[in-house]
Amino acid sequence: MKLVYRMGIALLMAGGLFAFYACSGNSGDGEQAAESTDTSESMQQDSNRGTASATFGEQTVTVNYGRPKMEGRDMLGQATEGMVWRMGMNDATTISTSADMAFGDIVIPAGDYSLFMKKAGDSWELIFNSQTGQWGTQHDAALDVATVPMMTTENDESVDTFTIEVSAADETSGTLAAKWGTAIVSCDFNIGG
Repeated sequence: MKLVYRMGIALLMAGGLFAFYACSGNSGDGEQAAESTDTSESMQQDSNRGTASATFGEQTVTVNYGRPKMEGRDMLGQATEGMVWRMGMNDATTISTSADMAFGDIVIPAGDYSLFMKKAGDSWELIFNSQTGQWGTQHDAALDVATVPMMTTENDESVDTFTIEVSAADETSGTLAAKWGTAIVSCDFNIGG
């Protein structure tokens, strides 16, 4: 009887050691699995990013942004007065311009900025913010450089994935447009101030 008891204890201890070893992360497989999960999440976030760019002579304007899907939501249509939106998803939307951009009398110096949109009446305003590299919901209004009025129009076809476009009309003027659902929110600008 004592022999059976001792064998049972030995088996329990061996099983406990095996479980401890397997859960401790000392096996290459556990570390590999953790690395591949991190890579997978990073790849998914990257696949949800978009870039819009246009060249104006030797100058370039580039926007990097997250691309949420509608999935039954109407973010632009449901926005309330004064609501500030990250203009995408995940990391803050950024704009990089190698030349000054003029929106009417408002001049944005060449550089890098975060972009946000603020609901203003029946339309939106585009906010240029000097902070970059932050999460999209972290908007510090004290760092706003300028606010530019935008026009809202309707698109004939619904756009399921949020899309930003930067287009050049010629070497000195262009349009920045955000499309989601049937809404197109845009503003025209000139290059070089």
